[in-house]
Amino acid sequence: MTDLYWIWAFAKAFFTTVVVGCAQPINWEHCYPVSDWMIPWIHDVVHMHENGAYHAEKCTLQESNGLGRLDDRHQNP
Repeated sequence: MTDLYWIWAFAKAFFTTVVVGCAQPINWEHCYPVSDWMIPWIHDVVHMHENGAYHAEKCTLQESNGLGRLDDRHQNP
């Protein structure tokens, strides 16, 4: 049942955000080339589903040893 609720919530959010937003003439210039935003969005959703949210950010933080840096230098106290 939760899977159906997730699909319903997604469809409702997509409709109210994209369809209603793109129905307004002032937004047509941002909505028209659907391939410019829909294909990259689908790519991101697939990777988020496979790897989890913020996967790239988590990998970057793990590589930085918790210091917020990607090199091996340590901060002086």
